[in-house]
Order: sequence, then C-alpha cells, then structure tokens
Amino acid sequence: MTHPSACLSVALGLLVTTGASTGVARAADAASELRDGENWFVYGDFEQVVAHLKPLVEPKALLARREDAVRALELLGLACFYLRREDDARRYFEQLVRQSPDHLLDPLTVPPPAIRFYEEIRARLSKELELQREAVKRQLEREAELRRQANIVIERVELRRNSRVLAIVPFGVGQFQNDDDLAGYLFLGAELATTSASVALWASVERLRNPSGRFDGRDVSRAQRLRTAQVVTGAAALGLFIAGAAHGLATFREESEIRKQRLGPTLTPDAAGAALSFTTPW
Repeated sequence: MTHPSACLSVALGLLVTTGASTGVARAADAASELRDGENWFVYGDFEQVVAHLKPLVEPKALLARREDAVRALELLGLACFYLRREDDARRYFEQLVRQSPDHLLDPLTVPPPAIRFYEEIRARLSKELELQREAVKRQLEREAELRRQANIVIERVELRRNSRVLAIVPFGVGQFQNDDDLAGYLFLGAELATTSASVALWASVERLRNPSGRFDGRDVSRAQRLRTAQVVTGAAALGLFIAGAAHGLATFREESEIRKQRLGPTLTPDAAGAALSFTTPW
C-alpha cells in the first residue's frame, strides 16, 4: 500500500515539473511567434505581423529577453504605421521608447516618414523620461542624505573634578583617574602580581605548621625559604604601592574630560515615509 505522503510528494513533483515545462514551452512559443512576425514583415504582410506579435506584448509581455521585446515593439509600430493605424503605431512606439530610450530605427531599412514619426514621439517622451530620471536621482540623493545623517555621532565634553585621595589609592586607581591608562595598567598588573605572590607564599608557610604551631624538623628550612620569598614579594608590593601613590600625586590633574556621545538623527518608519528622530543618552 502506498503511503499518503509518498503520493503527495509525487503529486507536488508532477505539478512543479508541469509548471516548469509549461513556462519553457511558453517562452519557446513566444520566440517562435517573434520569428514568424519578422518573416511576415520581410514579406510585407503587415496584417500578419500584427496578428503574430500583438499577443506577445499585449495584454501581458511574454518575451523574456529585453531585446526581443524591443524588436517586437519596433516591428509592431512600423507595421501599424504602414497600415496607416497611427494611433496604434504611436502606442507601440511609446512603449518602445520607454523600454529603450536610446533605441534608433535603421535609416537603411526604414523610410524617412516612419523615422520622422518615431523621432517625434522619442523627442516628446525624452522630456518626460528626463524628468522621471531627475526625480529618481533626487529621491536617491535624499535617501543617501538621510542615511548619512543617521550615522552622525554628536559628542559632548564635560569636566570631572579629580580627588587627591584617589590619586594615592593603589592598583592604578590614581593613574586611571588622571587618564593615564598605560601607567594604570602597569601598576595594576605589577601590584596584583607581587601582592598575590606574597599572600600565596604566606599561605604555603602556614600550611607547613603542625597543630602546635611549630614546624617539623624537615620543614624548617623550607619554611624559611618560603618566608624569605614572602618578605621579598611583600616588600616589592609595598614599594609599588608607594611608587604608585607618588606617581599619582606627581601627575595629578585637577580636572579630566568626560566625553559623552549620542547618535543623531535616526531613521524611523512613519506613516508618510521616513521620519527623523534624535536619541539623547544624557
């Protein structure tokens, strides 16, 4: 027994294949009709040209390639002009100019009256098309300006009063207060390293003590070495604390700059299009 999901998959596959085949066949038929229209145009049977090519552009364009659509509109416009259907010729030529504003008729194969008729339409529409291009250009420029403004960063500078008490605080606090980040990180790292080492050595010595608080004979020399290292690292940490405090006072600044930023203007959706809003974090 065939599973229902398998039947559904087969049916969907057939639909997709059928749709694709139909699209390919339709495109092939349109290309074939265009060739037939070109042949009838060469034979001078302009009624047949209109019969073959009109369905390719009206009511829906069936030619996938732009150059094929331009060719069909040119032949339709010329055929209608030769049949003295100037309204239809004008309509097809207008579509042609809108699709390809720079398209020209070949003066070696098209008589002067038809070229004049086409060029009059092209000259009239050129102003309209130029206005449309200018409108599109202005719209693009407006959108670019809105995007540029959306990326503007507005900066405000304030002054902060510094404290001499903080200037002597260890671990780089005094240096960071004076905006000397490099010195702050150096003192912070060195003081943390020596202080941590001294504390770790002290803990190691204390772990060697027995419950009575004394050291066993075999641990005495080791405890002495650890105690010496502890004193050295502790002294180094103390020296760094003093040096950091002295440096913080020597480079003390009464005021420091605080830079605050805001992003301004931001594009937000609005009923009438794009609107500008300003965000301020202070």
